Amino acid sequence: MIFTAKIEQTMEYPKRMKYLAQTDSFVEKDCDSLSYVRNVPQPYGWIKESGTPPCGHLDVIIMTDKKYRLGDEERVKIIGVFCRNDGDNKFVGVCENSDIEDYSELSEKEKADLHRLYPREEEGEGWFDRKIAEEMIREYFQKKKRKTIITVQHTESQHHINGMIGAWGDWELTERGKRQAYEIGKGLSGENGSQEFSMYVSDLKRAMQTADEINKTLKIVPEVTRVIREVNAGAGNGQSREWYNANKNPAKDSYDPDYKPFEDAESDRDLWNRLYPFYQEIISNDMENIMIVSHGTTLSFLHSMFMGDTFRDIAHTRFIGFGGAVSKFTIEPEGKVIANYINRRM
Repeated sequence: MIFTAKIEQTMEYPKRMKYLAQTDSFVEKDCDSLSYVRNVPQPYGWIKESGTPPCGHLDVIIMTDKKYRLGDEERVKIIGVFCRNDGDNKFVGVCENSDIEDYSELSEKEKADLHRLYPREEEGEGWFDRKIAEEMIREYFQKKKRKTIITVQHTESQHHINGMIGAWGDWELTERGKRQAYEIGKGLSGENGSQEFSMYVSDLKRAMQTADEINKTLKIVPEVTRVIREVNAGAGNGQSREWYNANKNPAKDSYDPDYKPFEDAESDRDLWNRLYPFYQEIISNDMENIMIVSHGTTLSFLHSMFMGDTFRDIAHTRFIGFGGAVSKFTIEPEGKVIANYINRRM
């Protein structure tokens, strides 16, 4: 079995490190790392395909003398596991191109390093070979469920035709927008067979009215939340585009993730940080079929998260939609993400 390991601890960092998923960064905890205290030189991380801390994931120790920075990624082959009674098992991997195929093939020094990391073994605990490790990984993924996520960008709103700014301005749909949303509901009625969907909807009128029209066909009881509102334009909310452009803060020539058009507005970083906990929740919960009715910029960021992008990636990659755009993603139990379609007209 070959997976991608993300490095979260090396001997160069005496303190135990905590991963901050929202910013794809690390901070020190107030305690020393076990590897440093017990002089275990091999890097430590987690299997990306299994999940992302603090949500469920599988830990892996990589038997290599390569040097890494925190956050580096390495393709690894799983060769063994340290089984713990508390279920916090530690898998053992080697680099993908290594000739080693099993824990038993490690050198005595490497085995000594691992035993130094966990010197005490309670009954039922211990170091086991590749066969046991692969069985445990298969069991882990079998418990996870395939997820289907469908997103809908609200349809034509009053601000699309009256020259006003949307953002947190609470505009209603046009009659055309209502018809568009109704057709989306009809078009989605065959998605995923007879499976039922859970629906999250922004609390702004144009999104809720889009969901209302969709549900004339799908009949889903939505969960309304302000977390997936459009980006907040601050003083520019609901203003005319002419006023907005005349009064907004000047932007830099190069991309600035912290740029705000007005002092009380959200930057790209602010929006990402607002949305990331929502993303973590829907990725880690037990819901198999999820529908999200929201707004253009919000969905652009969520699409990036679904595809595994970090905040830094949005500087050069965006999924820009349009009113009524529908997208579908499938997330397999082993972590593979399939973009079935992005920003489709129904």
